[in-house]
Amino acid sequence: MALPANTKSTTTTETVRGEHRFDIDGYIGKLRAGRVLTSETFAVGGLDWAIRYHPAGAEVGDEEYVSVFVRLVTPNGSARALYDLRLVDRATGLPRSVRRRREPVEFEASKAKKRERGSLLFMTLSELAASPYLRDDRLTVECVLDVVQTLLSETTASPGTADPPPPDLSRHLGALLLRTPVGVDVTFTVQGEAFRAHRVVLAARSPVLKAELSGSAPAKEDDAAREVIAVDGMAPPVFKTLLHFIYTDTLPDDLLGDLGREEHQELVRDLLAGADRYGMDRLKQICELILNLRKPLDAKIVAAALDPSGQHRHCQALGVGEGCVQFMPSA
Repeated sequence: MALPANTKSTTTTETVRGEHRFDIDGYIGKLRAGRVLTSETFAVGGLDWAIRYHPAGAEVGDEEYVSVFVRLVTPNGSARALYDLRLVDRATGLPRSVRRRREPVEFEASKAKKRERGSLLFMTLSELAASPYLRDDRLTVECVLDVVQTLLSETTASPGTADPPPPDLSRHLGALLLRTPVGVDVTFTVQGEAFRAHRVVLAARSPVLKAELSGSAPAKEDDAAREVIAVDGMAPPVFKTLLHFIYTDTLPDDLLGDLGREEHQELVRDLLAGADRYGMDRLKQICELILNLRKPLDAKIVAAALDPSGQHRHCQALGVGEGCVQFMPSA
């Protein structure tokens, strides 16, 4: 079962700054209404920009003022930016802010009202003429532009939220039964064949075995062979299969692979009796399901029946009826 998704999105912004100075020589000769002076383009934030200077106002009625703007000239470009429009002192070379935007504003090159931003009433002509910025018929306008860029959001899964590996408890317990004698403390004999096991596992899986084993003290590992319990009325293959289910909660692959054969059906019938004998209700239900299916068995059906998550509790209605039909292969 996958753990619930737990992701984190990160969005970051950064500001790219650029500066450009626009020198206007022969200023007096350019001083007339309707005139606009445009700087060379300069790049900031991957876009092209220009300073637009109106020496006698940008609109009718504003002829007594200077108008200054910064324009986005990249075709169909758009951006969010802050700007600072300045004039440079001719004596000291130091700029002075005249119009500054302290919050980002939208620029869109395709829209007349958004392609340029600045000030219609930047400074009066008389104020400019008396200032230290206009000297020797020369003026320098400076623009400092900060383009705000939003980096792409990154969505990542938090540590530990990926699907966990499949459960492996049954594999480890199965290995404990089949490949190692570590910790064995009881031996069962079935028609002369011995099966060594761990009483704590048996007691956890079968209430009958728990009661049967509680009457004797656990044997030391070296003495396990002397802690012998005889099992009557059961064939060795059946008891071996029952032990496999106790340790792994599954039926052996070789049994599942050929359940249609009569000898395997007979083994399932004997296993049903063994499950009933040892109070193993889930194994009983699985055996009853197998025996009541009238079609040839599909391994996927049995796998569903063996689902240890317990999602298939409707197996309890085990006749050839609604509960079993849900496990039938689709036609």
